[in-house]
Amino acid sequence: MGASFGGYSALMSPIIEPDLYKCAVGVVGVYDLPLMFKEGDVQERRSGDKYLKAVLGQNVALQESMSPSYNIDKLKVPVLIAHGGMDQRAPIEQAESLIAALEKEDHPYEYLLFEKEGHGFYLEKNRLKYFKRVLKFLGKHIDF
Repeated sequence: MGASFGGYSALMSPIIEPDLYKCAVGVVGVYDLPLMFKEGDVQERRSGDKYLKAVLGQNVALQESMSPSYNIDKLKVPVLIAHGGMDQRAPIEQAESLIAALEKEDHPYEYLLFEKEGHGFYLEKNRLKYFKRVLKFLGKHIDF
């Protein structure tokens, strides 16, 4: 489970080690690395674009090979995705890319969208709904 880069890591980890995990929770995550160059606020700044090129490179095939959205066929665990509809750092297109890939592979997932939240959940009612959903999801997939 993780948020932002942690959301990326939460999805990539069970792709890399499919037998190690029982489920994954991605929160406001980055799931499609090539999309980082097209959507969101990072690439809008010259320094952000320079950063992306330095960290991710410009080889799209390599970016795809390191993106959860392009590797769902290796994923064995159910997924919970939580995202803010107004997220500029990891825009909603990141979640939509992952969901499209999950649906294409008929992979089990749950989705929690907070349309008026950004890169995190700040309204108390949304935080409560989010934490309850995470506990329910984890309870279903992990023996406590």
